[in-house]
Amino acid sequence: MIAIYLGMGVALLATSTWVFFGVAYFRPKARWSDDDARKALYRDRLNEIETEMKSRVIETVDSAELREELGVALLADLEGRDADGDEGSSRLIGLSLAFVVVAASVALYLHWGDPSAVSIRNVGSLVTNTNSTRGELDEAVQRLNVRVKKRPQDRTSWYYLALAYFKAERFAEAAEAFAKVQVPGDTPLVDVEVHWAQAAFLAAGGILDTDAQGIVDRIQTYRTDHPSVLELLTLDAVQRRQHERVVNYSDRALRQEIGGAQRDFFERTLVTARSQLSSARPHVNVFVDVRTIPKELSWLLVYARSESAGPPLAVVRRPLDGRDSFNVTLDDAVSMDPSRPISSVNNVYVVARVSVTGGANTHPGDMERLSEILIPNGTTVGLSFSEDPDVAESK
Repeated sequence: MIAIYLGMGVALLATSTWVFFGVAYFRPKARWSDDDARKALYRDRLNEIETEMKSRVIETVDSAELREELGVALLADLEGRDADGDEGSSRLIGLSLAFVVVAASVALYLHWGDPSAVSIRNVGSLVTNTNSTRGELDEAVQRLNVRVKKRPQDRTSWYYLALAYFKAERFAEAAEAFAKVQVPGDTPLVDVEVHWAQAAFLAAGGILDTDAQGIVDRIQTYRTDHPSVLELLTLDAVQRRQHERVVNYSDRALRQEIGGAQRDFFERTLVTARSQLSSARPHVNVFVDVRTIPKELSWLLVYARSESAGPPLAVVRRPLDGRDSFNVTLDDAVSMDPSRPISSVNNVYVVARVSVTGGANTHPGDMERLSEILIPNGTTVGLSFSEDPDVAESK
């Protein structure tokens, strides 16, 4: 936009300069312009010379000199007329160039400028306003459709059109409009692609069809655990009754710091899905009391290790959000490595750690609690950070 205004300013300055020179510098000057008048005066003077010579007022020699001077004067007049023609041509050129600059300015503005922007004034606030009526959304859709037909490369207008379709629950059209916003090869626009995936999901009736799954897969290549994408995956798994997948997707979302409403959705879904799993599967229920922990510790990790050795088998990670306790379940659905599930061993022990970073490695100041060796057959173990004797503080 700055480049447009700069170009228009330069064009306007050039136009003003050309007009000034065309009017001021090349303005016409008063000169003889009537050829017939010149010829009549020349003939009258010749006649006077002839009369004066016959009456012997002047000599023959003087007559020749006067004739010569008269010819020189006439030649000067003719040259002056040519100069008038040259100046007229210069003036015409100057004014023509001024016209060309004006025309070029208009053409450049029409090409790079946006004379039709007034047609979508305030449409952005309209489609993002939660209180917009259906009539207002329909009007916005109409105006934006006119706009994108005239300017199909206007990605902002396509985005607002997609949002208007989405809010009007015209999900298939919203998905098509979102597809126009994300240009192949450009840096991915995460929010646009998430909205696009949601529109495609709803257009397919609440499942991930081929189109919606393709969008989700693309997002996961650069944002593996985007909460809104995990929400779509969770809802799709619920529809397909894939309870273990529901647990996995919900747990991955709950490992992050997300909004309260979204967190409530994943926690409810997780509990419901676990209730559908077989109670005979290998698992351990863990109750963790996190009262009285230092404020700088903001993450809880709970994991099961094999009695023998090796990395954790199942891991749950939660942000400490002010609650006093957590109930988590360690089973194959939260395996750290699918090739080493908790069901592949006979005995495990559980570790609970409150951490500064929430990372896999311990940090100075982290606190841990360890359970006894136990069989993962649905047993419940309690670990508390409010009791001093069992504290194992990392150094």
